[in-house]
Amino acid sequence: MNFSAEEFKRQFPLFAQPENLQLTYLDNAATSQKPQAVIDAICDFYLHSNANTHRSSHRLARRATEMLERVRGQAAAFLNAVSTREIVFCRGATEALNLLANSLCSGLQAGDEIVISTAEHHANIVPWQMMAQRFQLTLRYVPEVAGIPEFDRLEEVLNPRTRIVSLTAGSNALGLRPDLEDIARQLRERDLYWIVDGAQLAAHEPVDVQKIGCDFFVCSAHKFYGPSGIGLLYGRESLLEAMPPWQGGGEMIAEVDLYGCHYAGLPHKFEAGTSSLAAIAGLGAALEFIAAQDRAAMAAHEQALMTLLHRELAALPTVRVISQPQHNLGIAAFAPISGSAADLMHWLDGRDIAVRAGHHCAQPLIRAAGETATVRASFAAYNTRGDVETLVQALRDYAEVVGTPAMELCQQGSDWVADDLSTLQLEQLASQRNWQDRYRELMRWSKAISAKPAIRRPENLVRGCASDAWLVHAERGGRHYFALDSDSRVVKGLGALLLSQVDGRTAGQIRAQDLPRLFSELGLEKHLSQSRSNGFYALLRQTLDFVG
Repeated sequence: MNFSAEEFKRQFPLFAQPENLQLTYLDNAATSQKPQAVIDAICDFYLHSNANTHRSSHRLARRATEMLERVRGQAAAFLNAVSTREIVFCRGATEALNLLANSLCSGLQAGDEIVISTAEHHANIVPWQMMAQRFQLTLRYVPEVAGIPEFDRLEEVLNPRTRIVSLTAGSNALGLRPDLEDIARQLRERDLYWIVDGAQLAAHEPVDVQKIGCDFFVCSAHKFYGPSGIGLLYGRESLLEAMPPWQGGGEMIAEVDLYGCHYAGLPHKFEAGTSSLAAIAGLGAALEFIAAQDRAAMAAHEQALMTLLHRELAALPTVRVISQPQHNLGIAAFAPISGSAADLMHWLDGRDIAVRAGHHCAQPLIRAAGETATVRASFAAYNTRGDVETLVQALRDYAEVVGTPAMELCQQGSDWVADDLSTLQLEQLASQRNWQDRYRELMRWSKAISAKPAIRRPENLVRGCASDAWLVHAERGGRHYFALDSDSRVVKGLGALLLSQVDGRTAGQIRAQDLPRLFSELGLEKHLSQSRSNGFYALLRQTLDFVG
């Protein structure tokens, strides 16, 4: 079967909306777009079946209950579970991992060990940290080199006290895909629980929990074209039977008296409260939608795009590529050599290119890579070669705006010297005809702010900036002088704008200026993100505090 990304994309109505006709959506590791079938199923539930399940016997309730259990059967087939009793509906992978951490660890002994890796999403780190502290357990990590786990060395951290191994099937930050077969080999015949975080995997290839051999598997529907707020927890039936429930309330009990209760059978004892029924209806439609696709052809298409993007990024001297195309689920992670990841993300957003910048809820991995934040482009089957070309051209354009990295003058010792801002003309900035030209001019202004390692002290850090910024002040002869430093070119540009209006002036002159109005009139408040606008106002507040 031939796969056409263009035909596939036409099934996703978001891309047909007038405001999205030029959208390049490359944030699929965060969430995927939804096909019309999923949107219709959610709407249909509210129009024709909206009622609670299992608890009522009227017509609407029966229809809702039938829908829920039908989708549970679809989910069992999607993961190749033995029985629907092995499928628990959760709000997503995060809730499923918290459920497992709380239920499994309550039966462990002090000193028992849990093994995870540096490649995990925070959702597969923090719950285990919490349980380790509560029950005096030991948390251990797969051996790593420069932060990258070496899963083939998993056996080195296993011992008779290892009770839980919880590992990702695909890093959401780098796309790294472990060899699950080799992990299964190393865990074979050991008395422990093996959990697989499949939040990224389920979107890109079929999942067979019996073939994998894991005890538990978790995933989120919104990653594989389904709705938000619903996910799946697979668990071996015998293990789920032995586990205590995590949450208590309606639906998960069979009988309650004043001093005790009896839990409902599987899987209901883990489904306290009212489920997100419309989302479950949407999940069912998503599972039908995926089942109708040629998933091998989809995966081959995504891999081709991912390989192409890595090749193009490697040829750009202005970015540092963090991810590798080998054993990758469809993610490219990189950082600009000049400026910050956040700056670059905002530039791309101005071109209607949706990517993500930050630590991606994987701080240990990003820090080990030597970064505080990266830009992440992630693929789905509706992405095209044109999307890659659009992104790469935007990165080339950005390089022209910010320039190539250059050696900047650093102040030595504890003294600092104010930057020469005399060449910065407000009229030149205001005369730019459109936002892109004004942004380019602001980036040129950022080059007037030299690096000042001497002022990078905690007491000089400006609170409220999205990126770290340091501001210092001195008064000489009744005039006020300032110096700024930041890793962000946007912050430097905004700081240059601010300081060009206040540096070397008296307190009265500074207070007489309406700088928030200037910020607004230049269009910065409209076009910059809220966090960037907040950063400007934080710098302004600090400046006025200095002046008194």
